[in-house]
Amino acid sequence: MPVIYPGQMIGIIGNDQRAFLLALAAKKMGYKVAMIVNAQIQETPLASILDAQVEGDPNQYADLARLGDICQVLTYTDELLDETLLEQLAQNYYLPQGSSVLSVTQDRYLERVFLDDLNINIPPSTTVVDVEDIQQGIDSIGYPCILKPIQKGFGKQYQRFIKEPADLDQLTDFLQLGSYLLESWIPDAQELSVMVAKDVQGDLTVLPIVENDYQDHQLRLSIVPARIDQTVAAEINRLANLIGQKLDYVGVFGIEFFLTPDMNIYVKRLVPTPHISGNVLERTLNFSQYEYHLKAICQLALGEARLNNAGVTLNIQEASLSLVKTQMKIKPDWYFNLYHLQDRQQFGSLTAIGAAVNPLLEKLEAADLYHA
Repeated sequence: MPVIYPGQMIGIIGNDQRAFLLALAAKKMGYKVAMIVNAQIQETPLASILDAQVEGDPNQYADLARLGDICQVLTYTDELLDETLLEQLAQNYYLPQGSSVLSVTQDRYLERVFLDDLNINIPPSTTVVDVEDIQQGIDSIGYPCILKPIQKGFGKQYQRFIKEPADLDQLTDFLQLGSYLLESWIPDAQELSVMVAKDVQGDLTVLPIVENDYQDHQLRLSIVPARIDQTVAAEINRLANLIGQKLDYVGVFGIEFFLTPDMNIYVKRLVPTPHISGNVLERTLNFSQYEYHLKAICQLALGEARLNNAGVTLNIQEASLSLVKTQMKIKPDWYFNLYHLQDRQQFGSLTAIGAAVNPLLEKLEAADLYHA
């Protein structure tokens, strides 16, 4: 396929914050942007920056095809899209990301098979379909553990933390979604992630490692550079290159890790799009993860990633919105990005940059926005 130059149209499939930030990056680089939108999205800042809109549903092939008809390249930010629809779309339109990656990343079992085949360390796990299987699995991997549906995307209410035998009594009526994955809980783990850009020639650019703080399954804070030693960083970069070489994909994808106190590294999961934890790179790197993604799918030169500053990004929830608005009036050197695209999603983020991480965290704590 030919190079996609600024001035041409990029079609983005998705309507979350990643789609919004990808669209902003595309506009900044001089591209036109089109998306499939519904009535709710038309009332948000996302719709206001689009050059073209296709009213419809991204889960309907006819609407995807209408988007493809007006674009030179298509990309998606929704990791739960129907792989079959995207496979059909890729046969008729230019979709560099492809669709086969979704068969790996949407299924927890297949994701583990992929990683295990590469001899990559993953949390011990087993598949289960009933309570008897759970007991047998616990006999193998032990307590504590967590029960998750094999298919991703069902939300935290479909997961159960199992700490002791008494917890099994509550699971008799819980297994309603077919197969599940029973996975060992990794206690006291530091959570890390890395974004990897892969171009159509298969060349990789690994972006700086990010340290993350999750609370109640929600990413709250991202930190760069991650507070890890060089041996851990070197191993994560090795794993990122190994996975990137084997993954059939073009664009930016994410890898999440657990790092235990005794320095064992486990791969937590793969993300077949730019990932929210990479948003901290917007103000700290020479190019954001979204610019790297666009360069990859448009066949522009990637180049090396260069970290210019330390940074922390706090994701903003509705409960802290009033505090954040106060800080907007008194913090001239903080970067604020407020939006509200869909219910139950975050309202935006703020990013602070500087020479070192710890002073930035202290400023967030002093503003009563973050408590480690």
